[in-house]
Amino acid sequence: MNVIAFVRLALEVMMGRVLVILSLFLSFGLACWVMYEPGWERLTTMAFFSIFSYLCINIKERIQDGKDQASE
Repeated sequence: MNVIAFVRLALEVMMGRVLVILSLFLSFGLACWVMYEPGWERLTTMAFFSIFSYLCINIKERIQDGKDQASE
């Protein structure tokens, strides 16, 4: 059982980091798209996506931290 718990913890940590890196790359791609042909629609799309994705990641990490503290 100890090995299963270790693998589960490793997967949770890796998936959290993968989400952050994926969000960073997608935000960079949208920023390049906005700079290629500027427009208010593109800028709004990039801002909405960037803020929404980082808020979702932040909320997920806070929930995970709360579960970690409760288990201690």
